[in-house]
Amino acid sequence: MHHKAISAVLALSLTLGSWKGYLALFETGKNEPRQIFPTQVSILPPVDQRALEDGIIIRSEKRLQQLLEDYLS
Repeated sequence: MHHKAISAVLALSLTLGSWKGYLALFETGKNEPRQIFPTQVSILPPVDQRALEDGIIIRSEKRLQQLLEDYLS
């Protein structure tokens, strides 16, 4: 049971990035976003803008929640 939970976490491979100027969530390797958020990347600090241009790889639900709270607030 415990082993299954670990593989489920590792299977989560999403990328938080930028799509048409907006914060977007991609399945890693896909060009079309899975979800687009109403936050414009241009309003974020330059360091965050650069990270999103490169794409931030998400490997856990907790990490995704942390980033979305930071970027959407």
